[in-house]
Amino acid sequence: MKRSITLFTLAAFAAVLLTGSCQNKRLDKVPEPTWTDYKDYYIEKTGVFADLPIYPDNIVMLGDEIIDFGEWTDFFQDTTFVNRGIMYSGTPHALCLIDGIAKAQPRKIFVSAGLQDIKRAPDGQAAAAADTVIANVKEIFRRAHLISPATELYYLGILADLQVKDEGVKAIGKANKGIKDAAEAGNVFTFLDLSNMTDATGRIAEEYTYDGRSLNGLGYEMVANKVYSRLSEDAVKAIKANDHEYPEISPAHHNRVSIFNALPGNTHSVMFLGNSITRRGPWEELFPIVHTTNRGVGGDVVKGIYNRLDDVIADHPVAIYLMAGINDLTNPNRSADQVWKEYDQLIAKIKKELPSTYLYVQSTLPMAAKNARSGEVNPKVYELNKYLQAAADKYKYYYVDIAAVLSDEDGYLKDEYTIDGLHLNAEAYFMWAAEIIDRTHLVYMSGRQLQMKMEELVEETEEIK
Repeated sequence: MKRSITLFTLAAFAAVLLTGSCQNKRLDKVPEPTWTDYKDYYIEKTGVFADLPIYPDNIVMLGDEIIDFGEWTDFFQDTTFVNRGIMYSGTPHALCLIDGIAKAQPRKIFVSAGLQDIKRAPDGQAAAAADTVIANVKEIFRRAHLISPATELYYLGILADLQVKDEGVKAIGKANKGIKDAAEAGNVFTFLDLSNMTDATGRIAEEYTYDGRSLNGLGYEMVANKVYSRLSEDAVKAIKANDHEYPEISPAHHNRVSIFNALPGNTHSVMFLGNSITRRGPWEELFPIVHTTNRGVGGDVVKGIYNRLDDVIADHPVAIYLMAGINDLTNPNRSADQVWKEYDQLIAKIKKELPSTYLYVQSTLPMAAKNARSGEVNPKVYELNKYLQAAADKYKYYYVDIAAVLSDEDGYLKDEYTIDGLHLNAEAYFMWAAEIIDRTHLVYMSGRQLQMKMEELVEETEEIK
């Protein structure tokens, strides 16, 4: 497949966006948010969202980290879900995005926003922040209903985390009551109450979080059940209980891994496995017909991936696209040789436990020149990639050199593909997806078709050898 054809296909796919002005005769243009607590991430995510379409059959999840970290497609085994969550965002950010989402006239929109607005309020101003949250949420749904009257609209009540001060907890109660009253009075959106997840202090109960801030697997089961109750008239879906225990690297890692532990297994997916660079990839939308699962964990290291392989094995993926190592190599005390030894163990276990799974080991990405640590880290990245390429014959996996596609002539990640010098923007993910299509023949297929195509690739590879 020619690169130009592949990129044209992806560009055409990304361009299926509804056109028209951001303004409506009855709606003023929404201003950009005046605050962002993680600016690079916000720019990265909104850039990706701008290049991904929404269709009328989609269910859109919009809002803060509760939305962002949720594996909604996997929980419900429903590829019509699209994730438009951005961690550390608030109601101004959801308000800024809602017009473009509503224009696509999706079936349903679920919104979670307001916690960050209240958490960041100065002392003595949490109650005023709650008033702003109420006003913004009402405006979000007013605009959505005006633009797309047939879309079903839902709001997930604000859940105070363990970092919220007493004043903030009181303000969150005020915001939830005001939004619930507005929902009942206006008949435009439905309020989904999460208060059954709180303890006596009004904060999230400890069993639903490991770091005091983000939801763990059990927490997402609770939220998913609330969402599921609005998807079907059937009984609430039984979600797999947690049954794997892992060595804990950090509370945040524990949260993320427990979510995977709560997802249905044995799904025979195409799995993307790795760290935050993988986690931030919108794989289910880049390959919308292939059943993909995202098993990326922010900050994960090679040993962390090895430790959580039970859930990977339980999924029995058709194929695994693995990328790891950068978080190990940014540790000044770790060499490429040391990281390779752990990578070697990881690959060996995958091949042993999943002998029929097609394994694609992708090169570790370097840092951009603008990253202050690139001169120290990139030589180790280059050395690790040599190990990965050399071991392909030994372990019978396929080496895919994504780094070569995204790097400049000096071996740095190209500046145009990153905001912070490490993580990727929308263009980079589309280039990555194009390379996967070109080099591994992963195309828009599913089920037996995909299995057959993978078998054809093996035959072609053997002929070349």
